[in-house]
Amino acid sequence: MDRIVEHATGPVRSRTNGTAAMDMHAPPQTTVHSFGLNRLSFEILWSLGEGAVVFGIGRILLSLSALVIGDDAAIDSGRIAFCLAAGPAYALLAWLLGRFPRSPRVTDAAATAAVPRVAAALFICLLSVTIAEGSTTAADVAWVLSWFALTTGALMLTRRLETAVVPHVVSRRSRMRRAVIVGAGPAALQLIEDMAGQMGHEIDFVGFFDDRQTRSVGLLKRHVPYLGGLNALIDFAAENDEIDVYMALPWTAGARISALLERLRFLPLTVWLVPDPELSALSLQKTSAFDGVVMPTLMTPPFSHWGRIAKNSFDFVAGMAILLLISPILMATAIAIKLDSPGPVFFRQQRSGQYGRKFSIFKFRSLHVAAADAEAATLVSKGDNRVTRVGHYIRKYSIDELPQILNVLRGEMSLVGPRPHAPKAKADGKLYGEVVPDYALRYRVKPGMTGWAQVNGWRGETDTEEKLRKRVEFDFDYIKNWSFWLDMVTLFRTIPAMLFPKNNV
Repeated sequence: MDRIVEHATGPVRSRTNGTAAMDMHAPPQTTVHSFGLNRLSFEILWSLGEGAVVFGIGRILLSLSALVIGDDAAIDSGRIAFCLAAGPAYALLAWLLGRFPRSPRVTDAAATAAVPRVAAALFICLLSVTIAEGSTTAADVAWVLSWFALTTGALMLTRRLETAVVPHVVSRRSRMRRAVIVGAGPAALQLIEDMAGQMGHEIDFVGFFDDRQTRSVGLLKRHVPYLGGLNALIDFAAENDEIDVYMALPWTAGARISALLERLRFLPLTVWLVPDPELSALSLQKTSAFDGVVMPTLMTPPFSHWGRIAKNSFDFVAGMAILLLISPILMATAIAIKLDSPGPVFFRQQRSGQYGRKFSIFKFRSLHVAAADAEAATLVSKGDNRVTRVGHYIRKYSIDELPQILNVLRGEMSLVGPRPHAPKAKADGKLYGEVVPDYALRYRVKPGMTGWAQVNGWRGETDTEEKLRKRVEFDFDYIKNWSFWLDMVTLFRTIPAMLFPKNNV
């Protein structure tokens, strides 16, 4: 007979004999058909289609203005070039300004609200260029403003059309959101019933966690596998990206819920609080995306689904470009280190990355080999005699950190994010986690080559509690307010911060 045993990547069926029979702990697996486009392909094609709408409206308005004026010269090559450029420009702005970075479960109203914002950004740019040309007429301004008004209305309609098209074009697997349930009581059973049949908001419940299997019969009958006790939830969530957690514990168990959130909060999860049937008379504000289901949101990830894809894609593309640009610096530094002191060029050290996972960080060696401290138990300070002559300069201007571009390309780091610290690093004799109780929240995102704290002057040593707290404060600010533009601002401010270090360096 089969039984479900806990595994890091999900439910695994282990057999106690040679039969294929299944008991109540091994529910039948359902098949999810995946015919159709995946979500990313659909979004790219749809954004290009919206760009074509922008171009088409601008071109039609040019033709109409030529008819009204009675002069074909009104359709000059410059205006047509404007129309051609506006199409792809809208598609790009749509991705950067929040038109598409959403999970499959974001409400229609939230996605539609982004359309005027993107269109306004585009046409402010177009109007600025038109005025800057110097030969602008009232007809030119009227054309751009009319183009903006008609385009915004048309794009609002295409957004409504997209909502209707998605269920028929995008594969169901790509629209589904993986989730787990915490608890197996009446609240969990009610959740399964409420979610059934809600088109456009399909949830793939991969299993549930509960300390008492005796309460599991109801969920098992509904083909929701048992994944283990509550302690198994932490490991499962850390190993499975982009999974939602539905907290279906009794609301009277507040201390238990708080303890679980304390352990989950360093992970980029969305955690919903499922209504307690025994307290259904309470009037709560609706905060979930499901009709008729009131679920307060206890936790949300720092990046949306598409925001994460955009950040990872940018890291790889820009990382390759940066590697090519800095390759002469890397080669010159390697030669200088080799000539200056005996030993390897690179120094590898264990650091904690996203979700607290360990990885080996690449750095140029700046210390004498005999004095190297692999665990960074003793931080390097000004005038430290362990530092080599070349090491003094490459540390001052952060050149020793440049090989971390390899960590970015390997997916272990990001170009922008909280700087990774050595596990045993201390401030005023205390481990970082002892100084800042919420320190582990930095693990919700990938560590970065540069960060918001560094460009605001907090780079270099963190040997005192004050310095550490200021750096972590900026790290938390970055995580809370992340946007693509914040990454761009940080990157552009990095070079001046390296050349003109200040504050605690």
